[in-house]
Amino acid sequence: MTLLTRTDLGFAYLQLTGSAWQEPVRYTLEERLAALAENNCVSMGMSIEELETFLAEYSADKLRGLLSEYAIRLHELEVHFGWNAGLEESAAALETETRFFDLAEIAGIPSVKTCAVYPPGVEMPPTEVLAERFGAMCDRAAARGVNVSLEAMAVMPGFTYQVASDIIAAADRPNAGLLVDMWHLFRDPTGTGSIDQLTGAQIAGVEFGDAPRTPSPDVMNEVLSGRMLPGEGDFDITGLLRKLDAKGVDVTPAAEVLSADLRALPLSENIARTAAAVRASLEKARG
Repeated sequence: MTLLTRTDLGFAYLQLTGSAWQEPVRYTLEERLAALAENNCVSMGMSIEELETFLAEYSADKLRGLLSEYAIRLHELEVHFGWNAGLEESAAALETETRFFDLAEIAGIPSVKTCAVYPPGVEMPPTEVLAERFGAMCDRAAARGVNVSLEAMAVMPGFTYQVASDIIAAADRPNAGLLVDMWHLFRDPTGTGSIDQLTGAQIAGVEFGDAPRTPSPDVMNEVLSGRMLPGEGDFDITGLLRKLDAKGVDVTPAAEVLSADLRALPLSENIARTAAAVRASLEKARG
């Protein structure tokens, strides 16, 4: 089985909250699980903040019971920043890392999503240094039975997809891979070419989304509220999917279409429209 032949579908965390980033979550966990099950989806992401709040109020047994009832799994815990500082430079990095791994283990979440951010004016260490730090973190994750996915964010262009891909290739850890978020990948000039050096096993996930060829003047608003359903924009999704399929990428397709228009819909309709668009993209790529 490869990406193009998969029939299962998951959703990234933010698309299901009914809220924009850093706004209060509108839907309960059970409402999200029920809507996913209604639309034959299999998984969702979870933020560390919401997971901590849930476990403080309820229990891991309550969480497992809900997941079992709706036959939905939590596929990732997001987002771990700070590993790139190096533990020798930041005790807070180790504390945050341990918190992520502890909660992933407690909740049975197989993967932690990570990224690094270097705003303009902040110097980024050499790639070989980042690869060493990333690899060490992956080793600590492996000791806990946790996988690590690495994402780049096009709105913070210092840590590009090329850098992220170089880190994955240099670290070469069996429990680590690159997360291909289509919006960030296509908005990054280094994006689509950066994955050529990676094997199929080094792709940890694929998140669907689309946008016009020309970025919005307010790119931050676009990434948080102006993404489009796959097939509605200009990204070469078919070409990307065929490239990934040729590598033997075999992951559950996921959606991350952060859109004010979709957020305004009832949650089940948001999921239904997105799932239909993702599945149509996969069908088109199969040709």
